Amino acid sequence: MTKFQQEEISPVQKGKNFEMKIEKLLTDANIKCEITGGPGDKGIDIKGMKKGVKFIIECKNWRTKNIDRSIINQIEGVLSRQSNGTIGIVAAPSMNKYTPGAKETARTSIYNVILVDVNNIVIELNEIINKN
Repeated sequence: MTKFQQEEISPVQKGKNFEMKIEKLLTDANIKCEITGGPGDKGIDIKGMKKGVKFIIECKNWRTKNIDRSIINQIEGVLSRQSNGTIGIVAAPSMNKYTPGAKETARTSIYNVILVDVNNIVIELNEIINKN
């Protein structure tokens, strides 16, 4: 695909493509999940379960903007309406996309929030599930 063709993909389609990539990474690792994203997704792009532990994922495939604490606050709001023990995951193309404020907010959250990228999502999710 040429650079020109890449630029013609809408931001919405880029987001959908990223959701599908994350879902494939998880299903290839035998982690049961499904895409729920779209209009009215209530902040949950992907939901799943492994070893009885429920998780929700908010995917952010932003190219020019970094992920700040407001996104972590949003997933905390979603987690407040989920069953106890649900893991909240924010997935980005790279760990460099998270601001220091986002990292600190996730680290100090009263909820189980983890920040991941395409390279570490399976490892991080398995690690946290195996702790529970």
